[in-house]
Amino acid sequence: MNRDKISAFTLKIASSNRSGLITVLYEIYEEYQTEALDYFEAGQVDDAIAALKKCSEVVTHLQKDLNFDYKVSSNLYALYDYVKRNVSKSIYKANSEGLLEAKRIMDELGSAFDQIAKEDSSEPMMKNTQYVMAGITYGRETLNESLMGNQSSRGFWA
Repeated sequence: MNRDKISAFTLKIASSNRSGLITVLYEIYEEYQTEALDYFEAGQVDDAIAALKKCSEVVTHLQKDLNFDYKVSSNLYALYDYVKRNVSKSIYKANSEGLLEAKRIMDELGSAFDQIAKEDSSEPMMKNTQYVMAGITYGRETLNESLMGNQSSRGFWA
């Protein structure tokens, strides 16, 4: 994943609420998944395996974030475990077979969490973050971003 995509995900995380954060994790998984499939198609197996390992890390993070006070968490844990096994299958077989099965599951879960996030109107988890307005002005070859917000409330008072 290149720096621009990492920066975009960082901005999304900073402005997300709880359910929005989960959808960002699904987007990150999808990005690594797409990279892995592209690498397999190009014959770059080592790069594909590196992307698959990142996919597995994201799924592990999703598993750790489950709240087992709710019954659905047990089902989600089992689905995430199934996805991780299929990603591992693609790693040790060095092909996209297991990843395609994992993609099917993660695409359905991602669209479900996306619907949940659209209905969630809670405040962002991170307080005192800057608002980023993009598209107000354009540079010669880049999009300029303007940071907005109350800068005086950031940091510590001595």
